[in-house]
Amino acid sequence: MERALADGSTILLEDCPEIIDPGLDPVLTKAVFNTGEDKLLWIKYNERKIMYDENFRLFLTTKMPNPHFLPETCIKLTIINFTVTFEGLEQQLLV
Repeated sequence: MERALADGSTILLEDCPEIIDPGLDPVLTKAVFNTGEDKLLWIKYNERKIMYDENFRLFLTTKMPNPHFLPETCIKLTIINFTVTFEGLEQQLLV
């Protein structure tokens, strides 16, 4: 995670539970700061100050059909439901 934050890489976390690890809060809220000494952005992750690249992306997936995340988690994330129901699939095929 630290390397991806600094390099601007993308991370995919699969099969996440409904309760997200609180250690990810600074990443989810993009709690970045500038020290004023330079133009670099920094983030505090695991009690360490790490350089932050704005190209960093984090994707979380779950196999749960209808997850119920805590409201505090929903505020920090953009949730997209890709579940396809039989009726929805039928409508797509008939069009």
